[in-house]
Amino acid sequence: MGLPADQLSAGESIVLEMREHWKHLLGAMLICLAALVGLVVVLAIGPESGFFGWVDTLGWVAFAGVVLLFGVWPALGWWNRTYTLTTERLATRTGILRRSGRDIPLNRINDVAFDQGLLDRVVGCGTLRVSAASEEGTVVLKDIPDVHQVSLRMNELVRQIGHSDHDA
Repeated sequence: MGLPADQLSAGESIVLEMREHWKHLLGAMLICLAALVGLVVVLAIGPESGFFGWVDTLGWVAFAGVVLLFGVWPALGWWNRTYTLTTERLATRTGILRRSGRDIPLNRINDVAFDQGLLDRVVGCGTLRVSAASEEGTVVLKDIPDVHQVSLRMNELVRQIGHSDHDA
């Protein structure tokens, strides 16, 4: 899903692989539903023949455009935005046509925090804020499923890395 095996270093293993909660697509789903309702209305009231017979075709074209732009494209973006926690780093990967990523070594992470709104609490997700000792500073990961468990696991790994650095 997130990181292929050939992008892992020797001895590194994947702890968690995540993508944003499906809640992230709620707006896109509602827009597509509204487009479907609009299409049904156009098909129901549009004349089948005569001067305005082309209205049905225009309705279908508009519906297809809305679904592609506001449904398929956001879904592809969601599918291709992944977060992978390994024994050594937090790796983020995004992009449909052009991929980009960021890797934060666990030993550079200073703080892991989360917050949840009401809807987040209902569906079981939240925003994870990872502060790193780098020029970019804090990384904000929105709509992370089981954000409490992810935060806990990340804190455990950061603590383990910190203890092993002090032992060496």
